[in-house]
Amino acid sequence: CRKNCILADEMGLGKTIQSITFLSEIFLMGIHGPFLIIAPLSTITNWEREFRTWTEMNAIVYHGSQISRQMIQQYEMVYRDTQVTGT
Repeated sequence: CRKNCILADEMGLGKTIQSITFLSEIFLMGIHGPFLIIAPLSTITNWEREFRTWTEMNAIVYHGSQISRQMIQQYEMVYRDTQVTGT
């Protein structure tokens, strides 16, 4: 039964760090996202802080007015492949 799951249990059991570590390992394996984290507004700053603390990934908070979200889409949500591939 192939179903996605949501980590949901008591607070303080390390779900944030586990999730960030998992995404960081995927990133280091060459899958560069973008990855979407959906979290309550009350925890968004914690998520962003932990991404910046534990990874080299670009953490973006996609929140705000329509114009600010459009600017984030246009300038921040981009993966640029820096590897040169020969043909």
